[in-house]
Amino acid sequence: MIKTIRTPIKSLATLPLVTSLAVASLATPAMAASTTFGDTKVTLGGYIKADVIYSKFSDGAVPTGSSRDFYVPHAIPTSDGSGEGQSYLDFHAKETRVWLKTSSNIDGLNIATHLEFDFISGINGGNELVTNAYNPALRRAFIKVGKFLVGQEWTTFQNLVALPEALDFVAWPTDGTVFGRHPMVRYSHGGWDVSLEDPETSVLGPNGTGSALNDENTIPDLVGRYSFGNDDAKYSVAGVLRQLRVDGLGTDIGAGISFAGRINVGARDDIKFTVTTGKGIGRYAGVGAVRDAQIDANGDLDAVGVTNGFVAYRHWWSPKWRSSFALSALKADYDTDLTGTGVNKSSQTVSANLLYSPVKSLTTGVELRYGERELENGNDGSLTRLQFSMKYSY
Repeated sequence: MIKTIRTPIKSLATLPLVTSLAVASLATPAMAASTTFGDTKVTLGGYIKADVIYSKFSDGAVPTGSSRDFYVPHAIPTSDGSGEGQSYLDFHAKETRVWLKTSSNIDGLNIATHLEFDFISGINGGNELVTNAYNPALRRAFIKVGKFLVGQEWTTFQNLVALPEALDFVAWPTDGTVFGRHPMVRYSHGGWDVSLEDPETSVLGPNGTGSALNDENTIPDLVGRYSFGNDDAKYSVAGVLRQLRVDGLGTDIGAGISFAGRINVGARDDIKFTVTTGKGIGRYAGVGAVRDAQIDANGDLDAVGVTNGFVAYRHWWSPKWRSSFALSALKADYDTDLTGTGVNKSSQTVSANLLYSPVKSLTTGVELRYGERELENGNDGSLTRLQFSMKYSY
């Protein structure tokens, strides 16, 4: 017998951490359609999101693509002051998302799956000339059996409870975030999560002349996270230990630590934050703003240091109106004797938004963002962005 029901999804702020991990991509409370096939419950959900984005870059042009669809700090053009400003107006609906979940109990064994796509994460095969058609991209695809998760999911190094509410596709303040989705095997028990995650090493070439991704690792990234707190505050401490390896350049070790959390303030307001530091963890920090390693004078790998973080405060003006204010920053620690001075030194961002939800499943709003990027040679540039969005979750 097939039975269809409408199941409410509660606010992320009130869900326990494990459940938040399963639905973290749904920043807006919604209704999900569920159907039962025998012993298996199938739930379909997602959202439609439309964005209008005005971007003003102070020191150069930026082609159509991800750097104009969402905030990518290391893509801000820089100059010694001679660059020319460029402005763009972009409309898109590529963040639109769909997910399918199943939950079964077979001979006393609980098995759950999650499959999720959007149209902005991958290599888009469309353009804006006529149809604005874009390819779907795999976001998350995993199986949960008991305390084990196997498949592609958000990295254990990040804490989704610290997810602020933002209109930008990368909901975390990008400079300060830990961000990544990796194939993995994860074990969870109580407040502990431990995972072995797909490794990948990124390297900056000699004198900063180029960079490359190298799928030559032979040991997975080892990631652990401990989550603790109460109804008023939830925190996590996470660590990562990883091999950096490129054939012909030897190996090095990368390691980092991240502290994140959410603190309730008053009846509905909250503060969310993340602080991360380490060496050889560039793939986890700032959406690829820093490479994992540089090449030393002997031609060997040398892990690059990075520190970043953000803090965001959300205030509810009324039950239907709220705002989030965020500050974020990133600092790279390249050895400029090896890389030259044309490499990222730092970036920082400030943002504010005003959001309105006439009903739980519909949110519209406006967000203002200002970001700066500086290179080691002193060249810099900025981005001023105004974004309008409407999102309907189903």
